[in-house]
Amino acid sequence: MGRVGANPRLYDADSDVPVLHGVRCSRCERVYFPPISIGCESCGAQDLVPANLTPSGTVFAAATVHLHPGDTPVPFTIVEVLLDSGPLIRALVHPEAGDPEIGSRVVGTWLITATDGENQTIEPAFIPAPSEEAR
Repeated sequence: MGRVGANPRLYDADSDVPVLHGVRCSRCERVYFPPISIGCESCGAQDLVPANLTPSGTVFAAATVHLHPGDTPVPFTIVEVLLDSGPLIRALVHPEAGDPEIGSRVVGTWLITATDGENQTIEPAFIPAPSEEAR
């Protein structure tokens, strides 16, 4: 069965573990995810270069969603994670991961969000970091 990314512009569904596609300012080194193309918001430089980001970091905030208009079964948890590479991003917590605490370390894994017979649609989700990676 093949894998298809729910948003292929943001990550590579063919990798074993998620790798996020961001951009880095070549002047001040600020990192953006999702990627932007308007130039660096920090220093104004126009030269933004592609940057592959590892989805690992520290939980900054968390919210459990009990009602929403989408197809994702409720309840589910969304976290803001301050990535080790710099950006603050929002993403799902893997449903089997439990509720993360603010300040805890997390890493990305794949979450299957749909199956159509030939392909699985996947997107990154966070799980607790292995104990050797926790700070």
